[in-house]
Amino acid sequence: MSTCLFLLDSRNARFVAIESRDQSIHRPHGYEAARKLGLAHRFSYGPHWFANPSLRDRVFTIRDAGTPVPAEVVGGLDIDGGSWLAFHRGTGVYCRIFADTATGDEFVSASGLPLDCVAADSAQHAVQLLETRLLPALDGARRMPGFHLLIADSNNAFVVTFDGRDTVATTSLAADRPHVLTETGAAADDEFGKHLQSRADGVAAPTENLPSWGPWVSVFAGTDADAPDYSDESWLADRHSAIRPPYRDTDDADRYKNVALRPVTDPSQVAWTKSITIYSADRTGAELFAYNERQLFDYQPLPTDVHKMGFPTTTDDFFVVIANENS
Repeated sequence: MSTCLFLLDSRNARFVAIESRDQSIHRPHGYEAARKLGLAHRFSYGPHWFANPSLRDRVFTIRDAGTPVPAEVVGGLDIDGGSWLAFHRGTGVYCRIFADTATGDEFVSASGLPLDCVAADSAQHAVQLLETRLLPALDGARRMPGFHLLIADSNNAFVVTFDGRDTVATTSLAADRPHVLTETGAAADDEFGKHLQSRADGVAAPTENLPSWGPWVSVFAGTDADAPDYSDESWLADRHSAIRPPYRDTDDADRYKNVALRPVTDPSQVAWTKSITIYSADRTGAELFAYNERQLFDYQPLPTDVHKMGFPTTTDDFFVVIANENS
């Protein structure tokens, strides 16, 4: 149930995005993934693949194997060695992937693709890279789960969709209006996505200045006045907010319900929003990147009080990684 709200601002030649990542509650990510992988520098977002070139060997990529990941590539580290989100500090190219889950030795992860794409000169070139190299790289011998991949810079925004078989399709997105992308695709294909997009319509676009993100953070983190409380039986994770406390990630009728009210025996069937990031880039490159995250360890009890989970409500709740002098 991950979500990305983004906009291409043509008047100011700027791309902005706020995104959330939902994941199994105990799966290591960020700094905990860095620790588990034995990295010396245990930070959540950074140039992991430049500092640790062996990480690239863990994931499937479509660029030449001998081409190193540039130092300017910053991303969130997943336990498999890849990333769900990456960007290039110099060009401002941004990638956020929403990939289907698949198990089995015949599948390769799509988590290396954001690293490939942000190393391209522009969003347009990144799209061309995927369109020309993905299927030949899979070569019929390997399988990859389907995905939706947002690729953007200050000039263009695209969503590249792979159906998990033999089709790569690209959609160019209009500027000057908010868009929403989720695991099911564009807002038109997702009821919550459509609702979030409508809430963002008419809200002032953020800039490279962190306080300017207040309205978008409120839209993204907020819920409707008539939305049920998390403790209510009618609460569902996929209906009310892009930031979600622990819920059932199961394949039954109780999916998306409060897991404290409908417990599971398998901890891997509990998900929540692990991280939220905000990003801004103009023609000079990345201007602002900040994040908010949480990690629950297997010895910790399942949290039930939303107010104690550390979810952001204002821009003060984000840790700033990159900021220009105006931020």
